[in-house]
Order: sequence, then C-alpha cells, then structure tokens
Amino acid sequence: MERAGPVIPQPYKPSGGYRDVCLLASVWAAARTVQQYDAQPATAALVAAQAALYLKPKGYALLQVGTNAHRVLHHGEWRRVAAGAMLHSNVPHLLGNCSRLVSVGMPMERRLGSPGFAALAAACAAASSALYLLSARLAAGWLPDSGLAHKYFMSFPVGFSGALLALSVVGGYLVEARSASGAGGPCSPAQPWQALMGHFLAGRLGCWPNLLLSHALAPKASLPGHMCGIGAGVLIVYAARGLRWLAARLLGDAGGGASQHNGGLAQRLGLLSLGGATDHPSLGWRDLGCHVLLAAATMLALRLVADKGG
Repeated sequence: MERAGPVIPQPYKPSGGYRDVCLLASVWAAARTVQQYDAQPATAALVAAQAALYLKPKGYALLQVGTNAHRVLHHGEWRRVAAGAMLHSNVPHLLGNCSRLVSVGMPMERRLGSPGFAALAAACAAASSALYLLSARLAAGWLPDSGLAHKYFMSFPVGFSGALLALSVVGGYLVEARSASGAGGPCSPAQPWQALMGHFLAGRLGCWPNLLLSHALAPKASLPGHMCGIGAGVLIVYAARGLRWLAARLLGDAGGGASQHNGGLAQRLGLLSLGGATDHPSLGWRDLGCHVLLAAATMLALRLVADKGG
C-alpha cells in the first residue's frame, strides 16, 4: 500500500520552554518511582515495547496506523486499535506517556502482581478504545455537525494516554480505598507526587485537573480519547464491583455469613477486587455525579481557554 499523509514519529527540537521543563519533571518522577519500587517486569516490558516500536527507522504512515473510528468499524481494520495505542507521534509524546506509565504502573504492579497488572492494563486499553469508537460512531449518527462526528472520519489518534488515564483512575480509587481502611504500603500510582500535589490529585477525582494540565501543555491532544480513558477507568471499577457482587451471590458468599468468608472470597475472585479499589466506600451515584460534574467543568474550562486563545 502506498504511503500517504504525515509520517510518525515527527522530528522534535527542544525549545527549553515550560513543556520541556514539565517533561523533565515527569521523567524525574518516573526515575524516583523505579528507585522506590524497583523495576516491575510487566510495566518495564510495556515501556520497552512502546520504545522499540518508536525506533522503527522509516516510521509509520499516520493514516495507516491511527485509530480512525470509521476505518475500524466500517472496514474492519481492528489492527489500528492496537497500533494506535502503542505508537507515539514524537519524543515528548513517548517520554511523557512512558514516564507516566512507570509512575502509575510500577506501584500498581507491585500491589496487583505482574499478571494482574498486565490484565488490568489490557482491559484499560481495550475499554478506552471501545468507548472512543462507540462515542464517535454515535456522534456521527446522531450529531453529524459536531466536532466528535468530524473526528469519526478525519481523526487518526495515537498514543497510550487513554489507557494511562484509565489506569490512573483505578489507582485513584485504590489509594483512597486503602487510606479509608487505614492500610499502608505501596498502593498509590501517584505516590511520588503526593507531597507536592496533594492527596486530591492522587485520588479518584484527580484525573480531571490532570486532564486540564495535560491539555494546557498539549492542546492538540485528543480530548475525546482522553475523556474516554477516564470513563473507561470508572467503568472498570464499577464493572469489577458488580461482577464481584454477582460472583459472591452465585458462590453463596453473600448474606449473613459473608464477613466470615471475605478472605476466601477475595482469593477466589482474584482480579475483581482490583487490589482493593472495588472496596472504595464512596462508590455509588454520588461518586458518579462528581465525575459528571467535573467532566462538564473540564470541558467548559477548556472551551473558555480555546475561545480566549482564538
């Protein structure tokens, strides 16, 4: 097939501006995480795979590898889902995502174990991509004049950001659940930042100010893809909670004797506990409402910034 359109990765020249400073800070935080938690194999393998794909000598034609919803859903080019998640557009994109993956992934992997973390990362990538494809398809059918409908045909996003945001959300529920239970230990994917940025940014709602910051640094990033990543993280936590409850019912561990069998139940259900994230005391309609309100506020803030900049 003839190559056409832009080729990734694109060349990058450091400018010494605030974006480069933030990138260096992200790399430093990742290095601190490795020092604190040691190299975890699944996270290291995922970082190495993304770096290896980035180093392909002739690069990739973006129009052939980007996660274009129309090409995926109407032409069956499902390879784009995996390729789009693992490829990056330039050096800051790769370093930013890999640094974030190290900071998020290694503490979570130490808590969940390598197989559990690998399964969770795959679920986050699949769920964020599925939500993006679904939302773009619905927008194309019901809101044909919207920006998201335009992206259904014309957008070719790449990067692991959606899956990372989903992992961050799950990690936020995990750190808050363990804080509420009084448990200690390596549970927070944002733990290296807590002294600087506060407990809120490490928690389940910290994804929204982080999203604002990331789009301030990279305004051309895919906002629908990032929001679908956050939605995927919330969906995974609630789906795991529901499946755990259903399995408890089917296994006969629910009811009056449930408290005597929590250890056995957790052992049998394994990954559905998400390391304790599904035990978060605030799961429910109020929690979902907080996410909806913060999503609306984030979109409004970004719209105001875009209008002011325009």
